[in-house]
Amino acid sequence: MTSFALTKIPSRAIPLRGSFSLRTLFFSLTWILIILAASYDAYFAWQYRAVLDAWEMNPFILWLAGVGGMASVFLVKLFSMVFSTVVAIHCHHRRHRLEIPLTLVVAGVYFLLSFHYLISHLQG
Repeated sequence: MTSFALTKIPSRAIPLRGSFSLRTLFFSLTWILIILAASYDAYFAWQYRAVLDAWEMNPFILWLAGVGGMASVFLVKLFSMVFSTVVAIHCHHRRHRLEIPLTLVVAGVYFLLSFHYLISHLQG
């Protein structure tokens, strides 16, 4: 009969089912929320593309829209989200020290953006 020894559990992983940990759960939920916020940002940009210069605060995006149009803006948004998500997943699996700072910075930016959208929506 096999006995379950607590000493066999890694100190950084709290198992939920099998090898799934709370660390992975929190990481996954955070990046799902980040991707949802980025998706809404892209949807908002598409809905109000005709008046982009009136609401967009990022000068790089304004310049890019002027040079390459909205298609280039969406390609840059897509590329940056895919790249940051892949880097974060790689850091998570390798337990790299940049996993938490990268996730916190990206989540913080999208939290502030989501908060800005919410306040703007509530004001009318």
